[in-house]
Amino acid sequence: MKNPAYSTDPRASRRWFRDLLWRAFPAASERELAEKASAVLDVSHRQVINWLREEHDPKLRYIMKVLALAGAEIVFSRIEGQS
Repeated sequence: MKNPAYSTDPRASRRWFRDLLWRAFPAASERELAEKASAVLDVSHRQVINWLREEHDPKLRYIMKVLALAGAEIVFSRIEGQS
């Protein structure tokens, strides 16, 4: 029996976090996003680039911060869309 907690794609969680970063920090380029995110998350520019390129797994504290920011971004974009 398959366990749905385990993905057949080991990079799926990294890809999910990468997409979450793009949602939380809208930017025109990877570099611009890394500059914004590194300042807010208090990590190095290089660390954000590694996350975006799916080279490293983020710690839970960064996942939680980005989730909160992405959620706020979704709410504000919907408010702006209704104006």
